[in-house]
Amino acid sequence: MKLSIEGFGPIKKPVVIEPKALTLLCGANNTGKTYALYVLNALMDSRFVAHFDFAKTHAKTLFQEKHFSVPTDTLLGPHALRHAEKTIAHGLKSTLQRFFVAESTLTESALFAIELDSTEISSAQSVTLKLNWGSGDGDEGVIHLNGTSQEQTTVSIAGKWASAQQVEDVLHRLMMQLYLPQRKGRDLLLPAERSGIVLFFRELNARRAALLRHVTSQTLDTNELLKDIIVSRYPQPIQDYIEFLNIQPEIKRQESDFADLASWLQKEVLRVKYKVDRYGDIRIAPLRSGAEVGLHLGSSTVKTFFGLWSYLNHLARKGDWLMIDEPELNLHPHNQLAIAQLLAQLVNRGIHVVVSTHSDYMMRAWGNLIMLGSHDFEGRDALAAQYALPSTQWLTTSQVSAYEFNGGGAQSMQVSAEGGIRTDLFDASIQNVNAAAQNIYFARQSATENAMPENATAIPRPSKKTKGRA
Repeated sequence: MKLSIEGFGPIKKPVVIEPKALTLLCGANNTGKTYALYVLNALMDSRFVAHFDFAKTHAKTLFQEKHFSVPTDTLLGPHALRHAEKTIAHGLKSTLQRFFVAESTLTESALFAIELDSTEISSAQSVTLKLNWGSGDGDEGVIHLNGTSQEQTTVSIAGKWASAQQVEDVLHRLMMQLYLPQRKGRDLLLPAERSGIVLFFRELNARRAALLRHVTSQTLDTNELLKDIIVSRYPQPIQDYIEFLNIQPEIKRQESDFADLASWLQKEVLRVKYKVDRYGDIRIAPLRSGAEVGLHLGSSTVKTFFGLWSYLNHLARKGDWLMIDEPELNLHPHNQLAIAQLLAQLVNRGIHVVVSTHSDYMMRAWGNLIMLGSHDFEGRDALAAQYALPSTQWLTTSQVSAYEFNGGGAQSMQVSAEGGIRTDLFDASIQNVNAAAQNIYFARQSATENAMPENATAIPRPSKKTKGRA
């Protein structure tokens, strides 16, 4: 699947992103990385459902007859796929104004396009959705699509269905799952504002803040109350993160299959243990101290990474989409490398990872893992052991896509087994500061020597080597 964005915020030129197991968005400030990350988040969010003509046409028949069959080309032929691409792109554009909580001018001239992967779609023999309409027995509805690899495809329903409209609504969802099989798991975005949100999430909760403001007001305006409760004042990823923090008491007893990585994060990077009480208050206990303190007394790193720890410990599952805006926030270079390796492990264990980053350390770390993982070579295991890079973190070129944002657009970055990830924009900045340091140093040395008395002994000049990264 490919996503194309043009004329949207800072993104003026066409930008085509092909999400893979690890998708990297890097580049200069204010070039549209977060915009692209948010759009991809909206596309992968299961709450976004496009409305397909196919569902509108067949919903009544399906409700009455409980099943129907159509030629598979009706759903998966070239014409059908092009129509589905346009339908999804149109639906995505329609939802983004509300998703970003922005004026209509943000999207009115924007262009979005979707290119579906017919091979991946047809590889799924069937698609099934199970829905529960209530808490009682018999309140479950099942919709099933089967035969996509055959000449005829059958759609059927079973269980309790209230109306043809209900069937149509679910059929739209079924078709989203058919055309975007990547959306099987949870979609969670950790925003760049997360370190502040974790301190003030209760006050930032839109509904609670709105109720408090209006209830304590001397003149209660019912219309304004409803508007504030229904309409969030934050972009959807921010509001989702606030809601994620608010459900901590409900999920604290759950343990995911990735809890081992959550423990590793606490021990090796954060050096604290998180604790959440039944009221949702978050406290930390330094590993070498039994004393607990409030999260607000912890380091900026501890605040920033609570969300990642909680997700890994309680909710993470294979097939999820984990998106992180600036994973390097508040991290020393050593820990930036550690987080890069952690995210590589997540990729290899089945979680899709998308990051927007300014960290050349992390980009180089992923590049090293690609060079290790793409092909065997003499001495590979010894090098991996020397630098503590186990095979569970190695990546291949087919797992990674990378994009460099600059000048109103973005270019695909070269990802190769021979060189890892080519980072021209970072490299130019590093080379420039290294050259400046070298020239300033030797200019000062030269000036000092020229100013020395004739009978003074000159200080030996060091060789012209820089200590910066290559």
